[in-house]
Amino acid sequence: MMVSWKNSLLGYFQPRLLVVLFLGFCAGLPYGMLIDPLNFWLSESGINRTTIGLLSWITLTYSFKAAWSPFIDRFRLPVLSNFLGQRRSWLIFSQILISFALLGMASSNPNESLGILVIFALAVGFSSATQDICIDAMRIELVDERELGEATAMYQGGWRVAFMISQVATFFIASFFDWSTAYAAAAFLMLAMALFTVKKVPEPERVLKDYISIVNEPVLWFKESYLEPFGDLSKRLKGQLFFIILLVVTYRFSDIVLGPMAMPFYNETGFTKEEVAIITNAFGIMVTLLGAFAGGLFIYRFNIIKTLLTGAILVCLTNLAFAVLDIIGHDLMALTVTIALDNFSQGLAGTALIAYLSSLTNQNFTATQYALLFLLATVPAKFLAGGSGFIVDLVGYFNFFIYAACMGLPAISLSLYFNKRANQHIVS
Repeated sequence: MMVSWKNSLLGYFQPRLLVVLFLGFCAGLPYGMLIDPLNFWLSESGINRTTIGLLSWITLTYSFKAAWSPFIDRFRLPVLSNFLGQRRSWLIFSQILISFALLGMASSNPNESLGILVIFALAVGFSSATQDICIDAMRIELVDERELGEATAMYQGGWRVAFMISQVATFFIASFFDWSTAYAAAAFLMLAMALFTVKKVPEPERVLKDYISIVNEPVLWFKESYLEPFGDLSKRLKGQLFFIILLVVTYRFSDIVLGPMAMPFYNETGFTKEEVAIITNAFGIMVTLLGAFAGGLFIYRFNIIKTLLTGAILVCLTNLAFAVLDIIGHDLMALTVTIALDNFSQGLAGTALIAYLSSLTNQNFTATQYALLFLLATVPAKFLAGGSGFIVDLVGYFNFFIYAACMGLPAISLSLYFNKRANQHIVS
């Protein structure tokens, strides 16, 4: 049954969704510090494109969080968990670690000690990925299943606002002071969010399994922490498991492959830090928010599969706009149009994918199963993205952008397949 647009909009005005909005903010800030600001900092410091492309693999820490998510799902931090709960204690602990790692990045110089900067960036990535394990579980556990679309949009909204702050504020602070000051400011903001988490974020109500000691019963701990969540996922999705995995793996190929080269492209095309901050970050991220909330409305009014298909088509088509921008060159209006099209499509597609991954999880294994699905959705794409600098050096930006757009064709095909099956099921 189709839901009216009015009811779809009213679905956002629920108090618990504001918590999800804040959780998205917590997740977006540290991730943002590892993307555009770091890439522009490195490019400005004279680091070559191939190295910048390879350093995009730092964010693979987010993808491989499935490796330790069962530990976060089951292990209770001593003392802290008694006062804060299992989820919140891990959340606050990881936020503090992120703050110190960002301060480490602030104290580094890529020209003098690139290796040290990379180590602290990896620490930010690992700590932030641990935070994401908690947040991914909490945003699913705090809402009803029918609210997944709105919750995902709110999470995306908070994430994008924090991402915007990390981009715009960082670029402007770096312009007036330096990059070290910008990263130090992000560290102190992260500490402030940890304090807010203590005060305002509730512990989800869920049934906790009896604690099993990894030391005393390692075999049983491994079985319940790793084998059962993965076995449950395979059992529930067995009929379509292969095609679901293919869709999850290929869905973000197009935008992730393009991502690492965006900042070097802007820099080499002649756009200043201020122009990048205002157009690609401030304006661009506001458009992304519109796309994210449009995705939530589409899911609520139609369904997740139709929204997945729409997002896949839009991302593929709008990535071609970068090829046009390469021809035009330094033109603020052309940049604005390109960013508007690209970011709206990314916002809608991102909401659709996160809602889809969330819908596939069992709340008995929320953190572990979501982390596994997220790994599948990002690791292959990010490995491809690591070679993006090499491809640009080989064929130039124009051909690279065509290549990035074509990488979205498998996701379109698979989304069409699932949409057809859904329509056949409705008819039958």
